[in-house]
Amino acid sequence: MPDLPPSDPGAIEAPPRPADPGGASRLASAVSAEGYGVDPEAPGIRYGWLRLAALIGVLALIGWLRPWMLIVIVAILLMITLHELGHYLTAKRAGMKVTEFFLGFGPKIWSMRRGETEYGIKCIPAGAYVKIPGMVNIDEVAPEDEARTYRQKSFGSRVSVAVAGSAMHFALALVLLYVSAVFIGQPADAFSSDPVSPPPVLEKVYSGSGASEAGLRAGDEITSVDGKATPTGDALREAAGPHFGETVPVTYLRNGRERSADVELGPYSFTADDGSIATTCGLGISMAKAPDETVGPVEGLAKAPQQFAQIFVVSAKGLGSFFSPSGISSFGSQVGNAHEDRNKAAETKKEPAAETCAAKAAAIAKDPSGRVTTTASGSSGENRILSIWGLIGFGSDVGQSNPAGLITLFALINVFIGMFNLIPLLPFDGGHVAIAVYENIQEKRLHRRRYFADVTRLLPLTYGVVLVLGLLFVSSLYLDVVNPIG
Repeated sequence: MPDLPPSDPGAIEAPPRPADPGGASRLASAVSAEGYGVDPEAPGIRYGWLRLAALIGVLALIGWLRPWMLIVIVAILLMITLHELGHYLTAKRAGMKVTEFFLGFGPKIWSMRRGETEYGIKCIPAGAYVKIPGMVNIDEVAPEDEARTYRQKSFGSRVSVAVAGSAMHFALALVLLYVSAVFIGQPADAFSSDPVSPPPVLEKVYSGSGASEAGLRAGDEITSVDGKATPTGDALREAAGPHFGETVPVTYLRNGRERSADVELGPYSFTADDGSIATTCGLGISMAKAPDETVGPVEGLAKAPQQFAQIFVVSAKGLGSFFSPSGISSFGSQVGNAHEDRNKAAETKKEPAAETCAAKAAAIAKDPSGRVTTTASGSSGENRILSIWGLIGFGSDVGQSNPAGLITLFALINVFIGMFNLIPLLPFDGGHVAIAVYENIQEKRLHRRRYFADVTRLLPLTYGVVLVLGLLFVSSLYLDVVNPIG
């Protein structure tokens, strides 16, 4: 193609070359997500199908041992794939060339080529990427491909490609929230700011507890504790709260007939979700919860966006809190004290029964409502970000205890990932949006057909962001292994 003057409307303006080729090439690999794969013709790639079969075998083994874990893994892979599919489809629609579509980073496990695009899987499960030549002005591109690079397309095309991944996450979250609200059901407080607490009908009475020793059983409805009426589960918690470690008169209904018994609100043991034996203090009962509620298909069209907005605001606040000085300090403390915190939690489970009741009574003195919460290893109230390992473990626990809750959890994950990717810094998608907006402003200000931002000036900042992400990945993984949420 002959060189054309910039004033020619048909010209393809070449981007300015950086003054530091070495630094530019390093930055290009960071901001363009090119990965570190090996040549598809290199020795060993011909065994890709064997490695792919081994990977499928590992997943099958996980599914056999822990089926909910496999479900979460597949769901996360689907989210990642849909994110990159958004980039891929919008790039193709804009006429851009897409050379790679990979799940994971690092050395290749398996790949195949279809047309001009290589599809495959790499060994580090830390995300995925689509490679589009010319994402920034410092990318070196063959002259014959320049017209199909990202940087040569219109402002609208560049922005649509950059935000397509997050848009896919947001769309998936809306669909999941709609399905949850209309077809599966959600707790009553998801649709009402003041949900009605159900009557205190016993769903389970723990063996060895005061309620069990007094003869209470599943199906009984407690009507009063120590003379205080308990028309709802909330009222029962409030009435029983001040009496931990004591014996109190309890009135209850069985088959419509009123009965009474003296019940000790003492210590009892139960099997925790992780299979361990834990000790707590109280009546020794669990109450039937309010049934999940659904809304109509039309009402769901309004409820799903409302819940999406709520999750978005909460996620934004949580992200801002995490990256605040106090949030970073708290996270660093959790990482540094991971072993100690886990040991403390284990010791708490072994506390003598009397100490368990005393601790709960002391907590009630501070919170008379009776809603006592205890801090366990890796409490979900901690200001922390889950690694991929922690997310898989937490999600599999949720699926095992409340399968319907996984739908809402997946919606939350999609909102967070979509929002996180829009941070206006490289190498995030939001960084490419910020560059496109800046270039468009400069084009209008300078009355130029095309303006290329000098991305090399972002080299120190981009390296800093990549370093922070690496540290966050390693530290969150360490924390989730040593002191997991649970």
